[in-house]
Amino acid sequence: MQELEIKNFIPQIEARLLKLNYDVLPISVGTTVNLTVQDEVVITKVEKNSITFECSRHLIMEPKSIFEANATCFVKRTVDPSLSETIDLTTCENLNEFIQHNLANLVNTAYANMSHLFSSVTSSFGGAPFITPPIPTPNTKIIRKV
Repeated sequence: MQELEIKNFIPQIEARLLKLNYDVLPISVGTTVNLTVQDEVVITKVEKNSITFECSRHLIMEPKSIFEANATCFVKRTVDPSLSETIDLTTCENLNEFIQHNLANLVNTAYANMSHLFSSVTSSFGGAPFITPPIPTPNTKIIRKV
C-alpha cells in the first residue's frame, strides 16, 4: 500500500454550504466583548477512494451581545483515480494522523468560504466586517463518526 500524501487527492473539491445562522442581538453600549472562533471538523464518511467532512465554524461573543453566527459546510475529497488500486482509505492505518497533519489542505475551501460569508454578513447594513481565518483554527476539534 502506498503512503498517503496530500498530493494523492485530486485538486477539485466537492463543497457546499449546509447551514448558515446569523442572529443580531441587542448591543450594550460601553460593554467590552470577547469574540472567539470555534471550529469543528466531523469526518462523516470514509470510502475506498474518498473522504467526506462536515466543517463548522461558530462565532461566540462573551458576554452574549451584538451577534451570534455559525455555519456548516460539506466537503468531499477524492483520491486521484490513477491511484485507486494502490490507495484504500478504508484500510489506511494512519488516516487519523494524516487528517490531523493535513487538515488545512483538506478542508481549506470550506473555511475560506465561511470566512467570506461571515465578513459579508457582519458588514451588512453598514457594520464593520468580522474577518475570520480562511483556514481551520489551531484549536479545531476533529471528530470521527465512522
